Amino acid sequence: MIPSPLPYPPDRRLEAFGSNGNSISTEALAMNRAIVILQGTLQIFVSLGAIVCGIILIFDPTGTAMKMSVRMLSDSPFADFFIPGLILFLVNGAGQLVAGVLTLRRSRASGLLGAVFGIGLMIWIFVQVNMIGGRAGLQYTYFAFGVIETAFAFFIHGGLLDSTSPSGKGVE
Repeated sequence: MIPSPLPYPPDRRLEAFGSNGNSISTEALAMNRAIVILQGTLQIFVSLGAIVCGIILIFDPTGTAMKMSVRMLSDSPFADFFIPGLILFLVNGAGQLVAGVLTLRRSRASGLLGAVFGIGLMIWIFVQVNMIGGRAGLQYTYFAFGVIETAFAFFIHGGLLDSTSPSGKGVE
């Protein structure tokens, strides 16, 4: 009996093919689906908070509705929270929402958008911590969300889970 070159028995492989024609294992497809769903869900979660907070800061640039003081901005180029609220709404709100929907719809652009908005979220938090200080653990949580989004984006965009290698295990 000749040993199979496949890492799994043929009956555990789906009739799907990577970009170079190699079949994709059931496990790789399941992991890819899970990453896409986690990425899209995380992007939409981030967007909903950013949309709400952005709108609040746009309509109340003093920050009092969110129990913040404009004194927090003393070391920043902003006199009030209007511009930061607008950026929060547009980039981390609307942008992440569009990216999340496209990711869940498995758009070809979802990997690139995930990286852009994941890195954008990390930059937002980095600038925020440097301008007003790292006073809340939530800032570090959202920075971690940006790292996770960016990592997932590279898996999605680069096709690391597409199992395009001859062994069916992804990049070798």
